[in-house]
Amino acid sequence: MRIPNILNFIWSRIIRFFTNSNVQKTLGILLFFSITILILFSSYSPNQVALHPDEVARQDIRSEINAVIIDYKQTAVLQNQAAAGVQKVYQEDQYALTNMQNEINRFYNSIIEIKTAGINKPEELQNLITEMNIRYEQFEQNYTDRQLASYILLTPDEDLEQIHSASLSLVENIMNKPVTEETLEDAFQRTVTQTNTLSFALQARDLINIAIINSLRPNLIFNKEATDKAIDEAMQAVEPVQKNIKAGEIIVRAGDRVTPEQISALEQLGIQRTESYSLTLIGVFLLVILTFWLVIEFIRRYYKEIFNNDRMMLLVGLVFVLILLLTRFMAIIEIDGRSEINALIGYMAPVAAGSMLIAILLDNRLAYFLTMIMAIYVGLINEGNQLFYAIVAFAGGTMGVFQVHRVNQTSDLAKSGLYIALVNIVTILTLLLLSGKVTLEVIFIAIIIGVINGLLSAVLMIGVLPYLETAFSITSMVKLLELTNPNHYLLKRLLLEAPGTYHHSLMVGNLAEASAESIGANPLLVRVGAYYHDIGKLKRPDYFVENQQGFDNPHEKIAPALSALIITSHVKDGVELAREAHIPEDIIDFIEQHHGTSLAKYFYSRALEEDRDGNISEDNFRYAGPKPQSKEVALVMLADSVEAAIRSLSEPTPAKIKNMVRLIIKDKLNDDQLESSALTFKDLDVIANSFCKILEGVYHRRIEYPEIIIKEFQKRRESHGDHDHQPAEQS
Repeated sequence: MRIPNILNFIWSRIIRFFTNSNVQKTLGILLFFSITILILFSSYSPNQVALHPDEVARQDIRSEINAVIIDYKQTAVLQNQAAAGVQKVYQEDQYALTNMQNEINRFYNSIIEIKTAGINKPEELQNLITEMNIRYEQFEQNYTDRQLASYILLTPDEDLEQIHSASLSLVENIMNKPVTEETLEDAFQRTVTQTNTLSFALQARDLINIAIINSLRPNLIFNKEATDKAIDEAMQAVEPVQKNIKAGEIIVRAGDRVTPEQISALEQLGIQRTESYSLTLIGVFLLVILTFWLVIEFIRRYYKEIFNNDRMMLLVGLVFVLILLLTRFMAIIEIDGRSEINALIGYMAPVAAGSMLIAILLDNRLAYFLTMIMAIYVGLINEGNQLFYAIVAFAGGTMGVFQVHRVNQTSDLAKSGLYIALVNIVTILTLLLLSGKVTLEVIFIAIIIGVINGLLSAVLMIGVLPYLETAFSITSMVKLLELTNPNHYLLKRLLLEAPGTYHHSLMVGNLAEASAESIGANPLLVRVGAYYHDIGKLKRPDYFVENQQGFDNPHEKIAPALSALIITSHVKDGVELAREAHIPEDIIDFIEQHHGTSLAKYFYSRALEEDRDGNISEDNFRYAGPKPQSKEVALVMLADSVEAAIRSLSEPTPAKIKNMVRLIIKDKLNDDQLESSALTFKDLDVIANSFCKILEGVYHRRIEYPEIIIKEFQKRRESHGDHDHQPAEQS
């Protein structure tokens, strides 16, 4: 016994867990998150292969599309050739000769100083020559440094000055030609050659060579930055070597070793998994997380009623995923073998259909926000100019929301497709012109795709809308328009069986609708609610005064309590009839709440007059309620009471109408019937003025024709042979 109890306990916990609203919402979000991830992954997922260089291919790998790829290997060869042909860039060292002359002067000045004031002159001179001579050792030197030191000691200063001057002249001659780091050796050789032509002793020539060669430096300095720039420009100027690939062409044959060039071709064709594939998947994952968080947070902050309604959240996710699936399906369609034509298929995404569905079923602002999110996904799913695809999707979706913002008739839904098509065409053509790569053929096909997108979006929206309305029990504007059709089953019955009630309902609808929009209510919902608010009178139409024309009032023969019961029961009867006819709950609210808990005053007062024991309870003469829970229902309540009251006036002058309207509103207010409706005093003032304006137009005073004019009309008709018609009243 203990094991079954434990199992039942565990099962009940599991059931409780999964029936929790927050758990269901979380699971739903995770489900749509996973579907979205899969849709995007399928767009970024390569076609099955991940080959490596020198790997043996197990099967033939063919291109699925016509494409133009770049031969990077051959292009690199041409670029290297262009780079090799670029000359190095040098800049002149304007101080090279001056610095050399200064160094030579310091050398000879040091010699004179040592000779003049040196203590150990031979050794100091030898050390000076050795320190100076860091390059000349690679050339054939006639005398050693010691021998040159001895020569200097024996040479007069005048002769040394001549050697000094010869060194300066010779170095100036050498530097008249360009000297670079690469030609420095040549400059050394020229120095030795020209020194040998001088009429000096060999020791003096060695001394000149040492002074010049060891001070010699380039007068042209290599500019690496400028050279690299020139090389880059030369390489960029090389046109990429292109290769045409046809659909079905074998890129890699089975049994062949895969080359780097083949892998490059596969990558360009979207067949080979690139090195950045994993990073791409991570990016997609993070993007989906970000967009889902934005959508959920937006709904939570600004649409709490939707966020707290699991069905509405399911609807948002369903529409979102549906549009993404359709977009992904269209992304794989090929309309032509040319890539520039196939690229236009990205403009086919029916985002506008999703935008219109959200606008009609939920809210316009929410539709705008979701349009932006869906447009982003359209750009990600399609290959090519992703920004352009997203812009077109957003423009078309926005126009779709514009068109269904206020639907007055069902034909407006069909017209929306034409407006979307027009916006698509303009947007696509604008973007193509901005790209600078456009032909007449591309323009023609782009126009066709724009039109197809608009019409497809409208057809898809119209086709799906009834199913979503039914599945999620939503009363959309389209459904409301259908309910306004006079041929509707209940309205037709009301016209035939209770014509007075029918015309009363029409009048109530006109009154309520006139002020609905000015107080922030839904005019269409108000009108429909007014049409159906009294359908319960179909059960006993003869018991209601507006239908009692030409026969006695049956209430005169029954007790006031029974009359009140019959009158108040039309609310319950109306709810039953509405549910049998599958009328939306939003309209049933009007039937159930339009009297609130008001008192049937006439029959209550009759009961008080007939009561002798004081046992009459006011509660028995009140409607069951509930009180109006919205502005729309409250409007119908007020319009219902006002219309009935004004109809009872013998001479409804503007003053009487105004007084009666404000009296009715005040009475409902004092009776606390409007406490849950969210109506403000300002709203009530607007409603009163609107009612008065409409009623004064209906019940305005007629002008009677004078007797003399009537006689004149009769004479004219008799002269034309018309004896059947009488003069009409002037309205």
